[in-house]
This record gives sequence, C-alpha cells and structure tokens, in this order.
Amino acid sequence: MTAQTFAPKARTLNVLIQAAFLLAIGSLSAQEPQGWKAVSPGFSTEALVSHNNAMWAAGSNESIAVSTDSGDHWTKMIESSGGSLFLSLAFVGNKFGYAAGTGGIVAFTQDGGTNWIAKQIYPETIFQAAFGDSEHGVIRTRDALLTTQDGGKTWKPVIPENYKDWTEKSPFTDSVAALDPSHLIVRVSEGQYGSGVFLWTGDGGTTWTANYLPDGAGSGEIFVADGSYWSVGHQVVGKDKPGGGYAVPMAVTSADGISWEHQLVYSDACHWHGCGGCTPQGCFAGQTSFVPFSRLLQTAVGNDPALSAATGAVKPDNLYRFPSHLLSQQWALSADKLCIATRGEIDCTKLSPVASLDTKDESFDYDDASYPPLHPTKAGMLGGSIESALGHGIRCIRCDLGKSYFSEKGASGPAALNLSFVIGVSGRPGQIQIARSIPDDAAEKIRQEAQSWLFEPHVEHGVTKAVAINLSGKVFIMNFNKPMH
Repeated sequence: MTAQTFAPKARTLNVLIQAAFLLAIGSLSAQEPQGWKAVSPGFSTEALVSHNNAMWAAGSNESIAVSTDSGDHWTKMIESSGGSLFLSLAFVGNKFGYAAGTGGIVAFTQDGGTNWIAKQIYPETIFQAAFGDSEHGVIRTRDALLTTQDGGKTWKPVIPENYKDWTEKSPFTDSVAALDPSHLIVRVSEGQYGSGVFLWTGDGGTTWTANYLPDGAGSGEIFVADGSYWSVGHQVVGKDKPGGGYAVPMAVTSADGISWEHQLVYSDACHWHGCGGCTPQGCFAGQTSFVPFSRLLQTAVGNDPALSAATGAVKPDNLYRFPSHLLSQQWALSADKLCIATRGEIDCTKLSPVASLDTKDESFDYDDASYPPLHPTKAGMLGGSIESALGHGIRCIRCDLGKSYFSEKGASGPAALNLSFVIGVSGRPGQIQIARSIPDDAAEKIRQEAQSWLFEPHVEHGVTKAVAINLSGKVFIMNFNKPMH
C-alpha cells in the first residue's frame, strides 16, 4: 500500500558562491519533443535496455516490464507497491539478468526475464551493479565499491593490488559490466575530464587489478558485445608533434580486461562530437544520428570504401537520423523504433535510414545520470549537493546544484534562491517553483538542472511517502553586460 502525505520542510541551503562557474545544464523543454511519442510501462523508468528482441524497463515500485512491440505495449513482470526504486537493469547471456536499486534490493532472473526473484542483499542503496551470475558481482554503494562471491552473504571492498589508494585518486565510478561469473570490470576516474582506470577481476572477485590506458581512448561507458568489453571515445595522437597532439575517434576492446586493443571509430560520424550512449546495439552521434554497432568501426562494411568494394555482396546496416531529443544512456532499439528514457519517462520515435551522416554542426546534450563520488568533499565538485539541507532523513541519489548561473537579464552578484518542490514516491521531483528574486533565464536553467535530480524514495514506518521540500539560500548571478561595481 502506498500513502502520499505532504509535510512541508524548511531548511537553509548554503550555496553562497565564491567562484564563477557554470554547471552544464540541459535545455530540453518540459513538453514532449516534436516527432516523439510518450509511452509508459506503468511506473517511473530509470533503466531501459534491449534483450532477446524486446525492450525491458525497470524503475519505481521494484517494477520490471517488457515490451515486444517496440514500446507500444508493456507487460509488468514484477512489481511491489511502495517498494524500492530500481536504478539499473542488465542481462548477461540469454537467460541471466538482474536489476538493483534502493534499499539494497536486487532482482534476479534465470530464465530470460519470465520469472524474477527480488531480495535484499545489502542494507543500503546500490547505485551501480554488475553480476556475472546470482553469486558473483560487484556493487557501488554510497560509500564503497564492494564485491561478493556468495550472492551477497558476505562482501569485501575492491582493492587492486597495484592501485590500493584508488578511492582517493579516482573517486568516480563511471560504469560497471560483467562478461560472465569470472570477469567483472569497473571504470573509475578522477572526474568528468579526468583519466580513466579499469578495475578488473578474472577470478570472480577474489583478486582485482587496475589497468590504465595512458593514451586515452574509451569513455566512462563500458558495455559487453560479442563476448568482449568495449568502450568508445577518443585517443590523443601526435603528442610529440609541433603544437601538441589531437584527438581521433577510437574504441578500446578487451576479451578479459587485461589486454586492450585500440580500433579506429567511424570518423565521418563520430569525429566532431564523439559517439556516446553506446550499447551492443550502437551509439548516438551528435544530437540526431545513430550508428549501429556493426558500423561503429572505421573498417566496417559501408564505412571503408576499399573494404566495401571488396565485399560488394555484403550490404551494410543502415545509418539513421531521428528527431532531436535529450539523449540518455538508457535507451533501446527494436526494428526501426528508438525509445529513450529520460527523467523517469520514455519517449519513442521512428528512425529514418540515411546514406551518410554529417554531425559537425550538431551539439548534443545528455540527461544527467551521474552518481556522487566516493569522497564528495575531496572530489572538487563545481556545485554542491543539497542533501545536507533536506533533513528529515531524505537522501539524494543525485541532487547537485551549480554555484553560479549566467543571465542576460539580471545584475551580477549574489541572489536569494527560494526553491520548492515535492519529492514523489518515485524519487523524482515534481514541478520546481523558484522565487522571482532569480532572473527568469537563470531560473529556467536551475529548473532544468533540478529536473534531473533523483532521490531515494522516502519511507516512514514502512510506508513510502511524498515529501514537500522548501529550500532557501543564495546563488551567484553572472551578467557580463551588468558587472558588479
């Protein structure tokens, strides 16, 4: 049973600004984007993947649903009213799958998703998880990266022999993945622009080793395709040349997490803004283009003219365009239908095949799905979490607020911020109300940022409740046309 109560809370939000920075903010309107259709599995969606020619979604109320008709209709496979919020969903092989989230709840399936068994394997929220089977896995909690070999009965911290102080130097856990019960991997980094390190195990978690790729390549996203780990990004080349090096689109792939191979990525599509949101189905390029996995590499049929001529009987998979949308790591593809989950909702559109892609003039914007670092006070965040101002036992999954905001309407200087919203039972904030003391253009940026916030569903006496939040403090407004005197 789910009860909703609204108990106003007043707290002081201490965000008085000392420096001038702007946190990257999305620009998506609250309205449904043109060319897209909203679909709903019946719950707030935080994870969306493709598996066995179907789309799978997971989210609030410990819900998991499947669609076999490209997102038009959904069937719930598991649900618990007032239950936890699933933050991740993945499959390993054809049969084994898992979903993990708040309250340390994990649901496992051994038959491809027909039946799921949910249980608590840890007393705290699991931000990220990778399981090779129901016994061997690694999880990222609020304070630690832990591994188990007995289904969660016991846990031990991940401490690579060659990088024992990794939590101090690389506190961000960017992504996790599993090849099988023996091979698990975690990419950690110094931050958004910091170098990345792969922490891997080949023995189910008994031992861990760190692997650093000094020339870059790969991003924070790790996925498994064709029995290997993949990460797509850029590699810096020509560093010894006059004027320094430059970046080229590059993917790294490994069959075990030990040895990594660099492969050139299809530069015509991925050069300008990079290919992101990558999964075994493909990658987004720019804001409105899609590259299927079969055409990701420069040497793929259809990308390399010489290779295409030599294999003329082989028809390459299509490249695609789609209407502009806020992008996300949570998406699924079925036939020619693309569905993207952002801010708890799913939108779907039809892909349009094209002969080539030109993304050099496209800017892209991704939904903020980041998780806090292991040591927030040491991570050098531009803004700050509002969690300490919330009180009443309310905990953030992500709720950072920028320190300063550019405006073309307001005067430069500190401005009073009064912000109110309701945290729903799904953990998503409702309509964001901002006092008139903030210039309209800056207020809209704050509002868009807050729409990506996510909270652990608030539970009182075993019942999930909605809570009204009222915050006050200051932010810094920057207007180069109206500087401070």
